Amino acid sequence: MPDNKFKKTMENPVKITEILRNQNFLKLWIGQIVSALGDRFHQMALLGLIMKKGGNVGEELSKITFWSVLPFFLFSLVSGVLSDRWSRKSIIIGSDIARALLVCAIPFVIGSPGSIHAAYPFIFTIGIFTCLFSPAKFSIIPDLVKNRQLLVANSLIASSALLSVLAGTAAGGIIFDSLGFKASMFLNAFAYLFSAGTIWKLRTKETIHTKIKGIVDVFADIREGMKYIFHEARVIILISFGAIFWFIAIGFYVIISDFAGKVWGFTALTPLGLIFTLLGGGLLGGSLLAGKYGNRIQRNTLYTGSIWMLAFGIIAFSSFQSYTVALCIIFFIGIAGGAFLTPINADIQEIAPDGLRGRSFACKDIFMNAAMVAPILLMGKLTTFIAIRKLILYLGVGVFLAGIFVAWKSIGLNTIREHAMKDA
Repeated sequence: MPDNKFKKTMENPVKITEILRNQNFLKLWIGQIVSALGDRFHQMALLGLIMKKGGNVGEELSKITFWSVLPFFLFSLVSGVLSDRWSRKSIIIGSDIARALLVCAIPFVIGSPGSIHAAYPFIFTIGIFTCLFSPAKFSIIPDLVKNRQLLVANSLIASSALLSVLAGTAAGGIIFDSLGFKASMFLNAFAYLFSAGTIWKLRTKETIHTKIKGIVDVFADIREGMKYIFHEARVIILISFGAIFWFIAIGFYVIISDFAGKVWGFTALTPLGLIFTLLGGGLLGGSLLAGKYGNRIQRNTLYTGSIWMLAFGIIAFSSFQSYTVALCIIFFIGIAGGAFLTPINADIQEIAPDGLRGRSFACKDIFMNAAMVAPILLMGKLTTFIAIRKLILYLGVGVFLAGIFVAWKSIGLNTIREHAMKDA
């Protein structure tokens, strides 16, 4: 019987066009592309403003990152409860409108030639609404598509986000240089409002949950969510996989930035920008490949194979002097990373029941952001007293060892593939 089901899945794979014919998902997808583009506009505008004013760019960026990420540690558990109790559609629309108003206010708060420090409370508050937005967005996807379509749907969401980051980074720099800081922020606000408009057009039936009567209900829901997450081993495994990926990704990003100057002697941003563009292109390719073919193989094979490919790519990168060879390797690393990252959200959506889905993604957000902050501090210190090639080699070996953990734990995820086949 399993072989027949597997054959059926092989014969009837989910096509991207099948997902995009779903008008509800299409609206969500387009809205998130525009919203992600807008995010980069205000981030690049803040970076441009810092560079114009002079001073320590790295220090200022670290402060902005801190105030952006802090809400996820403080409010993610509450945002997960709200996502499971309230209308997810309403949360997404409200968060987008609030963020639009906040980014519009920043130019007037900073003034000219004011201090960017005045924007920190607004950056923090934008982070709060992003913290509300994130679990609601991922939790609503299973309401829009069938179970067997989840992997492809999340592949499209992930790949479009990556494309938006690449395009938005380039466009954001051009907009700031040509139109200025205010225009960048207002365009970001328009992107948020566009996203809110597309979500408002969604037609989806959401489960009606009992209303929150007070703070006691919130804490009871948090306790219930934590109890579920820590008793559902597969969700814990997937959250740990996400944390592993982002620790590796941000650590590699920090090391590569240092590597470019110390080994190749780059003083301009263009050659380093090409590396990051190819890395993003590889992530996009790996995401699309995982979405198209991921349900054809066992989950442990998908996760273990992709993280070991990632490990070998990083080790190989440490061994070559040639910039051209490095570009090829970096693209390969991106493909492996995209193939590892893409199934995680889809698998959480498949496992977590509707009433606990928001809290599951909120918990994932906490660990993901912790994993993104840690290597910025750690790798920055390590680059000062470990040779950069050795540091990349050690990172590659560490990823390989993490792959052993992934190989062991991902066996328990094979049931997700079996569910996908039943729904085929």
